[in-house]
Amino acid sequence: MATTSTKGITFYKAVDAPSLDDDGMMSPPDLVPEVYTNLDLMPLLDGSEVTVLFKGEGPNALSLVHAHFKAGFRLPRHTHSADCLYFVVSGQAIMGNRTIEAGDGFYVPAGAPYAYQAGPDGVQVLEFRSATSFDMKVLDKTVEKWQPIIDLAMAHHDQWLAEAADA
Repeated sequence: MATTSTKGITFYKAVDAPSLDDDGMMSPPDLVPEVYTNLDLMPLLDGSEVTVLFKGEGPNALSLVHAHFKAGFRLPRHTHSADCLYFVVSGQAIMGNRTIEAGDGFYVPAGAPYAYQAGPDGVQVLEFRSATSFDMKVLDKTVEKWQPIIDLAMAHHDQWLAEAADA
């Protein structure tokens, strides 16, 4: 994933970055079993790509994650066990009545609940943390809370597949 030169400088390439799931630096969300048995979560996989660009040595080292959420993708309300500084690279992140544009960002302290939705052109964010391992506690755990998230994914799914085919 990353290589270090003799002077201690570490380089990384986005093309070599593992997915967040493959890397294992974030714990999987804990949802009620009915979410998995009553809802089809597969369309969500086509609406996001999250990779670990950099991960330092040790639990309190720096890490950098790149997340790309396609148009209309909605994250559930959740928390993380590590502070995170977000930078919007492109598109828009919509948090309630606030729209965070490319070049802007937001900071979420550990344990603070939040959610956002990708704007009409999607959103790409960089996530900076001083941790190489963290959890994700989903607060929207029930079928009733997940249904609108799945409905949005289904409404955008054909668009997401078309974008992937064009890439």
